[in-house]
This record gives sequence, structure tokens and C-alpha cells, in this order.
Amino acid sequence: MKVSENIQEYLEILWIFEEEGKKPAKINEIANGLNIAAPSAVEMLRKMADEGFVVYEARKGITLTKKGREIARQIIRNHRLSELLLTKVIRTKIDEDAVCGFEHHISEEIADAVCTILNHPKECPHGKSIPRGKCCPKA
Repeated sequence: MKVSENIQEYLEILWIFEEEGKKPAKINEIANGLNIAAPSAVEMLRKMADEGFVVYEARKGITLTKKGREIARQIIRNHRLSELLLTKVIRTKIDEDAVCGFEHHISEEIADAVCTILNHPKECPHGKSIPRGKCCPKA
């Protein structure tokens, strides 16, 4: 399923907030994390709720649905594998603009190939967990 980069950014930040124990995420946290105005975040999150990516509960917060979580998982995986690709294979420092570009355009097959080349890493350079792929051995 092809999802806009804008929606992917929202899903990614919601995943990160869940990792940090911020579930449900608050509108202001999301807006601050994306560096946008809260009314813009509300508008997009309502659209995303209509499309089944999130559950939007007024005054409570936003949580990922199964559909949203699957996409967020792949974006996070792409991001973290891209960081390792830059540091371990290309041997350069992490360029967040490049990583952000990669994460939106790497297919699952390419992510699995990168993961295999990197010997199925469990963590990114920042120590965050990398979601496992189909290529990863069952542990």
C-alpha cells in the first residue's frame, strides 16, 4: 500500500512515542515532534483516522491501528537500517536528511537485502531496536 510521505512521518513519530511509553500520544507532542502547528496536526490526524491508520480520541490522544502500525514498523525499520548502511557500509556519518529520504523509498525487499548484508542487526547506531524482517532468522 502506497502512503504519502506526510502520513508516513506521522506514523513514524507515533511509533517512536509508543517506544518511549507515550501512548496514547497527545496532539501537542505530535505537533512539536513534527515541528508543525497543532491545528494542522489535528486536521491530518482526523484524516488518518478516517483512513484507518490511527484511533483519534478527543482529549485522550492518538494511537496506531494495526494498519498504521504495520506501515510505521516498516518506516522505522527502513530508517534504522539506513543509518547502519551509512555508518557500517559507506563509512560516513549519519546524514538525517539522506536517511529520511531513504526511509520513504526503500521497498521491503531492499530493506531485507540491506538487513542481510548487515547480518540482521538488532539495534541502530543510537541503540534503538530494529524491527525484524522476513529475512531475519527466527530467534
